[in-house]
Amino acid sequence: MKAIILAAGRGTRLYPITLNKPKGLLEVGDETILDRLVRQFKSSGIKDILIVVGYQKEHLINHFGDSVRYSYYEDFSKTNNLHTLWSVRNELNDDVIITFADLVVHQDIINLLVKSKKDISMAIDTSQVLKSTMRVAIKNNYIKNITTTTVAEADGNFIGISKISQSGCALLLNEMSKIVDSHHQDYYTIAVDNIARKGNKVGYCDVKKYIWREIDTKDEYNELINIYNKFS
Repeated sequence: MKAIILAAGRGTRLYPITLNKPKGLLEVGDETILDRLVRQFKSSGIKDILIVVGYQKEHLINHFGDSVRYSYYEDFSKTNNLHTLWSVRNELNDDVIITFADLVVHQDIINLLVKSKKDISMAIDTSQVLKSTMRVAIKNNYIKNITTTTVAEADGNFIGISKISQSGCALLLNEMSKIVDSHHQDYYTIAVDNIARKGNKVGYCDVKKYIWREIDTKDEYNELINIYNKFS
């Protein structure tokens, strides 16, 4: 099993904080967001960690040295993470955890995903429906749709981290190949949405018991700093 961290983006909604460094290097407690994720992956038994870099890539490479692997995605300013993930499609050949780089989660969320036996397992918080995060509709214990879900039909939110098995990667690659040329500003979850809408079983881990935060804005970052002692 490996982990892929999608860290190529500019984090423009966090300007000026991220003018001179990627948002994954924002500090939380005594470490950065990405330090925490890398530490957590290693604690869960994942040693092969790939960071897809783009904006301010030198900062990330200098920070982590040879403790992780890197892949550079040069079109980070023109596309969203569907293309970032597609740029490392050759890495989708094994069980893999895929995560956004601006995510702070409880260790047990990662542990749940690692243990999941489903081909596609998305970390979903069913305790609330947030307008600002990817909404998910669930039916018969599987995801009915994601990304395109309206507030009215939503049963929870995708928090930004998933586990895809080797078989699930084949499904994901097939769907991504059909849409990558026409969807430049979409997340990779649009491919997962298509997989679910075609009747394939897209599973999830309900993480409603655990604290998590995705950091997109200065207000979210400030809130995280204030509540960080609740994380473990």
